Amino acid sequence: MKRLFIIAFLILSSQISFSQTDSSTNYKSYFEKQLKAWTRSYNNFQLSDFHLTDSSKFENTPFGDIKDLKEFYRKYKPALSFSPDSNQFIDLYSYQLNLEWKGKKLVASTEVDQAISLCNLKTKKWMRIFFRGASSAIEDAIWISNTKFILVGYEHYDDKFRPVIFIGNTLKQMLYVYKTPDENCFGKKDGYTSQKLKALKFEEE
Repeated sequence: MKRLFIIAFLILSSQISFSQTDSSTNYKSYFEKQLKAWTRSYNNFQLSDFHLTDSSKFENTPFGDIKDLKEFYRKYKPALSFSPDSNQFIDLYSYQLNLEWKGKKLVASTEVDQAISLCNLKTKKWMRIFFRGASSAIEDAIWISNTKFILVGYEHYDDKFRPVIFIGNTLKQMLYVYKTPDENCFGKKDGYTSQKLKALKFEEE
């Protein structure tokens, strides 16, 4: 019993330590630069109001075949988010858009759901790490180191689109969720489109 108590205490202590030290404001420079347009698409956005509310392990469900990367790049490369060392990329859009070549045109047959995948070119593993349903979406992704990234998006509830932030860590294989309790912080559906998505030249089916 004593051993179980010690283990539980250590786990709780590590969670409390993380929530106290890894504040959303530690990432302020990224939201003022790379993610500035995203923050401006939400009313009353204050990064300091976002607090760690949850965490989850990467799903690590097999997603793509690395042998097909050449053809995949032909369709999606402008929209991929590569790590600084180029050994990994995050794919937000391929599952949702399902692009296909029709002659010289790329045509999308869209899904309402979204799968977020992580491809490690060094280990040759391509896994789905996260899934979003019709009432939520990841709108953009940026890397802040070779092992850490930020995902930003929304969750639709109470008839409003509310921003949500995820900090991903590839070493820990974890996603950390940050939300704001401010009910006045909300945006519009399709209120933000990332530059990466705009770079894809495709037509709707």
